[in-house]
Amino acid sequence: MRLLVFASHLFPNYKNPYAGSFVVEQVRHLKKFCDIAVCVPHPWVPPLVDKFSARWRRYAQLPKEEVVAGVRVLHPRRLVIPKVNSWMWMTFSVTLCCWRALSSADFDMLEGQFVLPDGFAAVFLGRRWNKPSVIHVHGTDVHTIPYLSPLLKRLTVWALKEAKAIRTVSQDLARRCAELGVDPCKVRVIPNGVDIHRFTLIPRREAKERVGLNPERRHLLYVGRLVAVKGLDLLLEATALLVQQHRDVELVFVGDGAEREVLQRQVNKLGLNGRVHFVGVQPHDCIPVWMNAGDVLCLPSHREGLPTVLLEALACGTPVVATAVGGIPEVVADRQVGRLVHSRNPKEMAACIEEVLEAQWDRQRLRDYVEERFSFEVVTKELLEMYGSVMRNCSSSVNHEHARDEGRKKRNSGTEKR
Repeated sequence: MRLLVFASHLFPNYKNPYAGSFVVEQVRHLKKFCDIAVCVPHPWVPPLVDKFSARWRRYAQLPKEEVVAGVRVLHPRRLVIPKVNSWMWMTFSVTLCCWRALSSADFDMLEGQFVLPDGFAAVFLGRRWNKPSVIHVHGTDVHTIPYLSPLLKRLTVWALKEAKAIRTVSQDLARRCAELGVDPCKVRVIPNGVDIHRFTLIPRREAKERVGLNPERRHLLYVGRLVAVKGLDLLLEATALLVQQHRDVELVFVGDGAEREVLQRQVNKLGLNGRVHFVGVQPHDCIPVWMNAGDVLCLPSHREGLPTVLLEALACGTPVVATAVGGIPEVVADRQVGRLVHSRNPKEMAACIEEVLEAQWDRQRLRDYVEERFSFEVVTKELLEMYGSVMRNCSSSVNHEHARDEGRKKRNSGTEKR
């Protein structure tokens, strides 16, 4: 099977070289079983514009094709208008550039990672090229974007209804698809995966020393974007309560984002200077070490799909504390691998973190829990079963259509003879 994956922003791209690491790993594992290519559009640079702008000059030098993790990545050019980056415009420009640049003869199936713009592009081009299409739903694409405007909702619903199959990463997202009017029969729940060969156990003390943390302290860890939807103000308030009773507790933020300055001001206000550390974006290869260095990974989000950061922490034998939103309860078996927080009350979050810090955890059992349910070996098998089902159903439909056409021809021939 020849599979083309549309992943305009959930894959390393011109804006974010670290984007979509979980999609990179997914296609890398799928490559063992099928011929796969990824489409990540880059900006089209009009003639002479690169002569006057260093940024556009850099865009003009971007490759038209490259290899990432052993997978062929295509970069057709799309029209980018400065300061115009709406979901609507992205959907139009991604679909149009792929339509003009790609050939239907090269692929058997199209899939989009995220409903807009990539799922829409996969479905639109699939209909015109007579190829089956699959959409992967990750979270924001169904619980937020459709409700930003009536038009975005119409585009989202159209793409989901016209796709031959939908993969959601959690039961929660499957329910949200059903609320948008999607037939539940074509939705498959297949969780995100984790590379258990990359996220492995390292002695906690060794990991702390390797990343420059005091091995005599206990560390709360957050890994991800510093953005409002992650609810990090709650984690800071909970930390302020914890340090009153535990002098050895510190909080480490790994990552960066729009809320960085807001969070720093909150740290100052709560008197947490010296207890909270912002270490910024870390190299991808260093993340497993950070996961081992933390004593508990915290995720206080307002909304989520199925966050891979929880899987990565557990694969490294680190327990987790997370808010019970989205698909998180489908990952975090309460008190088995950590604790679920059911409110936005800092006292509840602080109590859950304290309970996890004081408990004795079998790190190998935490790792085994993830390996049995969420390893890429398990997830890849389920994805291949879904692809096979789609291809068989499409083949059956084509054969049925052909038989119907043949029958119609015979009936018409008999009529002419009479």
